[in-house]
Amino acid sequence: MPILAEKKHRYPKDWKIRSRFVRFYRAKNRCEWCGCENYQPHPVTGSKVVLTVAHVFDDRPEASGLMNLAALCQRCHNRHDAKDRQRRRKERIHAASGQQDFWMNRGDQLRP
Repeated sequence: MPILAEKKHRYPKDWKIRSRFVRFYRAKNRCEWCGCENYQPHPVTGSKVVLTVAHVFDDRPEASGLMNLAALCQRCHNRHDAKDRQRRRKERIHAASGQQDFWMNRGDQLRP
């Protein structure tokens, strides 16, 4: 996933080296979760695999220790991020309508 310009300052200065290490050396050019090979057709979707680096346990850009990073194909990365993207979408929708005060941090339940 590309780094958003407004978040780039939050990543470590050596992010490109970390990303390259995780994708090509540690993961050996394969998704660490499903095993599909980089730049080859995905066995399930048929689309060309492009490995990305995901923050697995702590999604803050500052949490870029190697134990928190994983080389993932687009399918695995999107599945991993789906709940968080859905929560952020709900927060944006409710913030735009002026109702953000009613939502909890996770965005999935109303406050009493």
